[in-house]
Amino acid sequence: MRAELVSADTAGVFHGEGAFWDDATGSVRFVDMLRGDVLTSDDASVRRSHVSDVAAVIRGRRDGGYVVAIERGFALTDENLAIVTEIPVFRERTARMNEGACDAAGRFYCGSMAYDTRADGGRMYRLDPDLSVHVVMGRVTIPNGLVWSDAGTTALHADTGEGVIWAYDFDLSTGEFGDRRPFVRFDGTKGMPDGMSIDDEGGVWVALWGGGAVHRYAPSGALDLVVTVPAMNVTSCAFGGPDRRTLYITTSRQGLADPEPHAGGLFAIQTEVAGAPVHAFGG
Repeated sequence: MRAELVSADTAGVFHGEGAFWDDATGSVRFVDMLRGDVLTSDDASVRRSHVSDVAAVIRGRRDGGYVVAIERGFALTDENLAIVTEIPVFRERTARMNEGACDAAGRFYCGSMAYDTRADGGRMYRLDPDLSVHVVMGRVTIPNGLVWSDAGTTALHADTGEGVIWAYDFDLSTGEFGDRRPFVRFDGTKGMPDGMSIDDEGGVWVALWGGGAVHRYAPSGALDLVVTVPAMNVTSCAFGGPDRRTLYITTSRQGLADPEPHAGGLFAIQTEVAGAPVHAFGG
């Protein structure tokens, strides 16, 4: 399977990340992370909205508007992506937010990382609907791709720096992560795990940074499908469309010594399986 470029309008994206399908507008949204912009792709056109110095990941809010992880905290926006509330989380200028997702209870999680990508330089934070912030995981390096399986009792979280997708016992009633075990390990020869999505059969779709592909892993952890992408640094993937059978894929120009014509572009492919519903933030 090979993904196709959605729109040449995204050629100017430097570090595309954090794709999600916005049911409220019928469009795919993603971020140009290090430029602090949210991009909205609809009918092959792209609109760019500046939010903050860094826009790490965006999700919808149940009562309208959006939640965005910004450089050192969270922000709530209105429907037009204007910030209405900021929630500071940490002060260290050597670190930034990177990637996250919402659980079925409407809590928003995002991991931080050191700008120099040093080992164990980040943490995982949880923003509750009452806007309180909690540290739920320490000592992460490059936190990425958070999804839930097994009716929400297992959380799958990738650490790109470690080259591992970890499976955690997860308590949906409290939002706490328990014991972990490796789901898939990577040796770097075919890329490292970045953003993830999950389908309604429990298959885990993983964007491969440095791998030019998205892999689908069965619930057992066995590789069963490869989607090639004509860009090396693949960063995130998200199911969308009215039937959730279009997989949207973001890419990045960051770290490339030689320009790639489609790096930073948004790609898509039709899939036989539908994506699982994506949860909104409850605050």
